[in-house]
Amino acid sequence: MNMLKLLSAAIALVLACAASAKPVVDIPEVLQELEIGKDVFRSAMSHAIGSHLRVTGVDAEFLPQQGVLVTMSVVQPWIDVDQFTERSIDLSTEVESLHDVPDLVYEIMTELNMAIAPYDPELLEELRELREEQKVVRSAQRALRSQLREARRAKNRAEDDAAEMDEHISELEVELDTLVDDYETLNGDIDAVYAQLQERRRTPGHQSAAMNVDQAVADTACNYGDSFKSIGAQQYLNVTVRLKESTNYYAFKMENVYACRRGDITTDQLLDSGWQYQR
Repeated sequence: MNMLKLLSAAIALVLACAASAKPVVDIPEVLQELEIGKDVFRSAMSHAIGSHLRVTGVDAEFLPQQGVLVTMSVVQPWIDVDQFTERSIDLSTEVESLHDVPDLVYEIMTELNMAIAPYDPELLEELRELREEQKVVRSAQRALRSQLREARRAKNRAEDDAAEMDEHISELEVELDTLVDDYETLNGDIDAVYAQLQERRRTPGHQSAAMNVDQAVADTACNYGDSFKSIGAQQYLNVTVRLKESTNYYAFKMENVYACRRGDITTDQLLDSGWQYQR
Protein backbone atom coordinates (compact mmCIF):
# COMPACT_ATOMS: atom_id res chain seq x y z
CA MET A 1 0.00 0.00 0.00
CA ASN A 2 2.84 2.39 0.86
CA MET A 3 4.47 1.62 -2.49
CA LEU A 4 1.20 2.44 -4.30
CA LYS A 5 0.96 5.79 -2.47
CA LEU A 6 4.54 6.63 -3.37
CA LEU A 7 3.90 5.75 -7.02
CA SER A 8 0.77 7.90 -7.09
CA ALA A 9 2.63 10.83 -5.54
CA ALA A 10 5.44 10.49 -8.08
CA ILE A 11 2.97 10.48 -10.99
CA ALA A 12 1.20 13.54 -9.57
CA LEU A 13 4.53 15.37 -9.21
CA VAL A 14 5.52 14.56 -12.81
CA LEU A 15 2.15 15.82 -14.10
CA ALA A 16 2.42 19.00 -12.04
CA CYS A 17 5.88 19.71 -13.40
CA ALA A 18 4.71 19.09 -16.95
CA ALA A 19 1.74 21.41 -16.49
CA SER A 20 3.91 24.20 -15.10
CA ALA A 21 6.56 23.93 -17.83
CA LYS A 22 6.79 26.88 -20.19
CA PRO A 23 5.47 26.19 -23.68
CA VAL A 24 8.24 26.09 -26.25
CA VAL A 25 7.84 28.98 -28.70
CA ASP A 26 10.09 29.60 -31.70
CA ILE A 27 10.46 33.38 -31.31
CA PRO A 28 12.05 34.10 -34.75
CA GLU A 29 9.24 32.16 -36.43
CA VAL A 30 6.59 33.98 -34.38
CA LEU A 31 8.10 37.37 -35.30
CA GLN A 32 7.99 36.42 -38.97
CA GLU A 33 4.35 35.38 -38.61
CA LEU A 34 3.56 38.71 -36.94
CA GLU A 35 4.88 40.64 -39.95
CA ILE A 36 2.87 38.51 -42.37
CA GLY A 37 -0.17 38.36 -40.10
CA LYS A 38 -0.62 42.12 -39.69
CA ASP A 39 -0.64 42.59 -43.48
CA VAL A 40 -3.12 39.73 -43.80
CA PHE A 41 -5.36 41.24 -41.10
CA ARG A 42 -5.19 44.69 -42.71
CA SER A 43 -6.32 43.32 -46.05
CA ALA A 44 -8.94 40.93 -44.66
CA MET A 45 -10.47 43.47 -42.27
CA SER A 46 -10.58 46.10 -45.02
CA HIS A 47 -12.55 43.67 -47.17
CA ALA A 48 -14.84 42.56 -44.33
CA ILE A 49 -15.56 45.98 -42.86
CA GLY A 50 -16.96 47.61 -46.00
CA SER A 51 -15.88 49.96 -48.78
CA HIS A 52 -16.84 53.17 -46.96
CA LEU A 53 -14.54 52.53 -44.00
CA ARG A 54 -10.76 52.41 -43.68
CA VAL A 55 -8.60 50.08 -41.60
CA THR A 56 -5.43 51.87 -40.47
CA GLY A 57 -2.60 51.54 -37.96
CA VAL A 58 -2.55 47.73 -37.97
CA ASP A 59 0.11 46.19 -35.74
CA ALA A 60 0.75 42.74 -34.25
CA GLU A 61 2.72 41.80 -31.12
CA PHE A 62 3.59 38.61 -29.30
CA LEU A 63 2.60 38.45 -25.63
CA PRO A 64 4.42 35.59 -23.82
CA GLN A 65 2.02 33.18 -22.11
CA GLN A 66 -0.93 35.06 -23.66
CA GLY A 67 -0.61 34.79 -27.42
CA VAL A 68 -0.83 37.44 -30.11
CA LEU A 69 -2.25 40.97 -29.90
CA VAL A 70 -3.48 42.59 -33.13
CA THR A 71 -4.41 46.28 -32.91
CA MET A 72 -6.02 48.50 -35.54
CA SER A 73 -8.20 51.56 -36.08
CA VAL A 74 -11.39 51.62 -38.13
CA VAL A 75 -12.26 55.08 -39.41
CA GLN A 76 -14.71 56.63 -41.83
CA PRO A 77 -12.81 58.90 -44.24
CA TRP A 78 -14.37 62.29 -44.93
CA ILE A 79 -14.00 61.78 -48.68
CA ASP A 80 -14.28 58.73 -50.93
CA VAL A 81 -14.26 58.29 -54.71
CA ASP A 82 -17.15 56.22 -56.05
CA GLN A 83 -15.52 53.05 -57.34
CA PHE A 84 -18.17 52.45 -60.00
CA THR A 85 -18.63 55.79 -61.76
CA GLU A 86 -15.23 57.33 -60.85
CA ARG A 87 -16.98 60.67 -61.29
CA SER A 88 -18.59 60.87 -57.89
CA ILE A 89 -17.08 62.11 -54.61
CA ASP A 90 -18.72 60.66 -51.51
CA LEU A 91 -18.33 62.85 -48.41
CA SER A 92 -18.76 61.30 -44.98
CA THR A 93 -22.10 62.03 -43.32
CA GLU A 94 -20.02 63.20 -40.36
CA VAL A 95 -18.98 66.26 -42.39
CA GLU A 96 -21.68 68.65 -41.19
CA SER A 97 -20.68 71.70 -43.23
CA LEU A 98 -18.92 72.41 -46.49
CA HIS A 99 -16.80 74.87 -44.49
CA ASP A 100 -14.88 71.72 -43.45
CA VAL A 101 -14.01 70.90 -47.07
CA PRO A 102 -10.93 72.79 -48.26
CA ASP A 103 -11.57 75.11 -51.21
CA LEU A 104 -8.68 73.52 -53.07
CA VAL A 105 -10.38 70.11 -52.89
CA TYR A 106 -13.59 71.57 -54.26
CA GLU A 107 -11.70 73.27 -57.11
CA ILE A 108 -9.93 70.00 -57.98
CA MET A 109 -13.31 68.24 -58.06
CA THR A 110 -14.69 70.91 -60.37
CA GLU A 111 -11.71 70.73 -62.72
CA LEU A 112 -12.04 66.94 -62.94
CA ASN A 113 -15.80 67.22 -63.49
CA MET A 114 -16.45 65.21 -60.32
CA ALA A 115 -19.63 65.51 -58.28
CA ILE A 116 -20.69 64.93 -54.70
CA ALA A 117 -22.54 61.60 -54.45
CA PRO A 118 -25.33 60.85 -55.07
CA TYR A 119 -25.33 62.67 -58.39
CA ASP A 120 -28.12 65.26 -58.43
CA PRO A 121 -27.72 67.59 -61.45
CA GLU A 122 -29.93 70.42 -60.20
CA LEU A 123 -28.53 70.60 -56.69
CA LEU A 124 -24.96 70.25 -57.90
CA GLU A 125 -25.44 72.96 -60.51
CA GLU A 126 -26.79 75.26 -57.81
CA LEU A 127 -23.82 74.35 -55.62
CA ARG A 128 -21.39 75.18 -58.44
CA GLU A 129 -23.06 78.54 -59.08
CA LEU A 130 -22.87 79.46 -55.40
CA ARG A 131 -19.21 78.47 -55.28
CA GLU A 132 -18.52 80.63 -58.35
CA GLU A 133 -20.21 83.57 -56.63
CA GLN A 134 -18.01 82.97 -53.61
CA LYS A 135 -14.92 83.10 -55.83
CA VAL A 136 -16.02 86.47 -57.17
CA VAL A 137 -16.62 87.81 -53.65
CA ARG A 138 -13.24 86.51 -52.45
CA SER A 139 -11.53 88.18 -55.38
CA ALA A 140 -13.28 91.46 -54.62
CA GLN A 141 -12.28 91.15 -50.95
CA ARG A 142 -8.63 90.68 -51.92
CA ALA A 143 -8.76 93.74 -54.18
CA LEU A 144 -10.37 95.88 -51.48
CA ARG A 145 -7.88 94.79 -48.83
CA SER A 146 -5.09 95.73 -51.22
CA GLN A 147 -6.69 99.17 -51.73
CA LEU A 148 -7.06 99.60 -47.97
CA ARG A 149 -3.39 98.83 -47.38
CA GLU A 150 -2.38 101.30 -50.08
CA ALA A 151 -4.76 103.98 -48.74
CA ARG A 152 -3.38 103.62 -45.21
CA ARG A 153 0.17 103.90 -46.49
CA ALA A 154 -0.81 106.98 -48.50
CA LYS A 155 -2.39 108.54 -45.42
CA ASN A 156 0.85 108.07 -43.48
CA ARG A 157 2.71 109.88 -46.28
CA ALA A 158 0.11 112.63 -46.67
CA GLU A 159 0.61 115.93 -44.88
CA ASP A 160 -2.40 118.13 -45.69
CA ASP A 161 -5.33 115.95 -46.80
CA ALA A 162 -5.47 113.41 -43.92
CA ALA A 163 -9.20 114.05 -43.37
CA GLU A 164 -9.98 113.25 -46.98
CA MET A 165 -7.91 110.07 -46.76
CA ASP A 166 -9.77 109.03 -43.58
CA GLU A 167 -13.09 109.37 -45.41
CA HIS A 168 -11.79 107.27 -48.32
CA ILE A 169 -10.53 104.57 -45.92
CA SER A 170 -13.89 104.50 -44.12
CA GLU A 171 -15.70 104.02 -47.43
CA LEU A 172 -13.41 101.11 -48.30
CA GLU A 173 -13.95 99.51 -44.88
CA VAL A 174 -17.75 99.75 -45.24
CA GLU A 175 -17.52 98.17 -48.68
CA LEU A 176 -15.32 95.38 -47.31
CA ASP A 177 -17.77 94.70 -44.45
CA THR A 178 -20.55 94.37 -47.03
CA LEU A 179 -18.52 91.81 -48.98
CA VAL A 180 -17.84 89.85 -45.76
CA ASP A 181 -21.60 89.74 -45.10
CA ASP A 182 -22.22 88.60 -48.70
CA TYR A 183 -19.66 85.83 -48.28
CA GLU A 184 -21.29 84.57 -45.08
CA THR A 185 -24.71 84.62 -46.74
CA LEU A 186 -23.34 82.50 -49.58
CA ASN A 187 -21.87 80.11 -46.99
CA GLY A 188 -25.33 79.67 -45.50
CA ASP A 189 -26.86 79.04 -48.95
CA ILE A 190 -24.16 76.49 -49.76
CA ASP A 191 -24.71 74.63 -46.49
CA ALA A 192 -28.46 74.53 -47.17
CA VAL A 193 -27.88 72.88 -50.56
CA TYR A 194 -25.28 70.55 -49.09
CA ALA A 195 -27.69 69.51 -46.33
CA GLN A 196 -30.10 68.32 -49.01
CA LEU A 197 -27.36 66.27 -50.67
CA GLN A 198 -26.28 64.92 -47.30
CA GLU A 199 -29.82 63.81 -46.44
CA ARG A 200 -30.00 61.80 -49.67
CA ARG A 201 -26.81 60.00 -48.71
CA ARG A 202 -28.13 58.82 -45.33
CA THR A 203 -28.51 55.19 -46.40
CA PRO A 204 -27.60 51.96 -44.51
CA GLY A 205 -24.48 51.63 -46.63
CA HIS A 206 -23.10 54.93 -45.31
CA GLN A 207 -23.47 54.50 -41.56
CA SER A 208 -20.66 55.03 -39.06
CA ALA A 209 -17.79 52.68 -38.24
CA ALA A 210 -19.77 51.09 -35.40
CA MET A 211 -21.52 48.89 -37.97
CA ASN A 212 -20.91 45.15 -37.62
CA VAL A 213 -17.32 45.31 -36.40
CA ASP A 214 -17.89 42.17 -34.28
CA GLN A 215 -18.75 40.09 -37.33
CA ALA A 216 -15.83 41.47 -39.34
CA VAL A 217 -13.39 40.59 -36.54
CA ALA A 218 -14.85 37.08 -36.16
CA ASP A 219 -14.71 36.47 -39.92
CA THR A 220 -11.09 37.63 -40.10
CA ALA A 221 -10.06 35.62 -37.02
CA CYS A 222 -11.72 32.48 -38.41
CA ASN A 223 -10.28 32.75 -41.92
CA TYR A 224 -6.83 34.13 -41.16
CA GLY A 225 -6.16 33.72 -37.42
CA ASP A 226 -4.21 30.55 -38.09
CA SER A 227 -1.52 32.77 -39.64
CA PHE A 228 -0.13 32.75 -36.08
CA LYS A 229 0.24 28.98 -35.93
CA SER A 230 3.50 28.92 -33.95
CA ILE A 231 1.99 30.15 -30.66
CA GLY A 232 0.03 26.95 -30.01
CA ALA A 233 -3.61 26.00 -29.53
CA GLN A 234 -3.78 26.94 -25.83
CA GLN A 235 -2.85 30.59 -26.27
CA TYR A 236 -5.04 33.44 -27.51
CA LEU A 237 -5.60 35.66 -30.49
CA ASN A 238 -6.34 39.09 -28.99
CA VAL A 239 -7.76 41.84 -31.20
CA THR A 240 -8.20 45.53 -30.34
CA VAL A 241 -10.25 47.73 -32.69
CA ARG A 242 -10.25 51.49 -32.10
CA LEU A 243 -13.39 53.25 -33.38
CA LYS A 244 -14.28 56.94 -33.27
CA GLU A 245 -16.48 56.66 -30.18
CA SER A 246 -15.14 53.52 -28.49
CA THR A 247 -12.57 50.72 -28.44
CA ASN A 248 -13.57 47.06 -28.85
CA TYR A 249 -11.54 44.22 -27.33
CA TYR A 250 -11.70 40.53 -28.37
CA ALA A 251 -9.91 37.35 -27.24
CA PHE A 252 -10.23 34.00 -29.03
CA LYS A 253 -8.56 30.80 -27.87
CA MET A 254 -6.41 29.51 -30.72
CA GLU A 255 -7.92 26.01 -30.56
CA ASN A 256 -11.28 27.60 -31.39
CA VAL A 257 -9.71 29.66 -34.18
CA TYR A 258 -8.31 26.44 -35.67
CA ALA A 259 -11.70 24.74 -35.27
CA CYS A 260 -13.43 27.57 -37.10
CA ARG A 261 -10.86 27.42 -39.91
CA ARG A 262 -11.53 23.69 -40.28
CA GLY A 263 -15.28 24.33 -40.38
CA ASP A 264 -16.00 22.56 -37.08
CA ILE A 265 -17.63 25.73 -35.70
CA THR A 266 -19.13 28.83 -37.33
CA THR A 267 -17.90 32.41 -37.00
CA ASP A 268 -20.88 33.14 -34.73
CA GLN A 269 -19.84 30.24 -32.50
CA LEU A 270 -16.25 31.51 -32.51
CA LEU A 271 -17.50 34.92 -31.42
CA ASP A 272 -19.62 33.36 -28.65
CA SER A 273 -16.72 31.21 -27.45
CA GLY A 274 -14.41 34.19 -27.00
CA TRP A 275 -14.32 37.20 -24.69
CA GLN A 276 -15.22 40.69 -25.78
CA TYR A 277 -15.97 44.05 -24.24
CA GLN A 278 -16.16 47.70 -25.23
CA ARG A 279 -15.09 50.92 -23.55
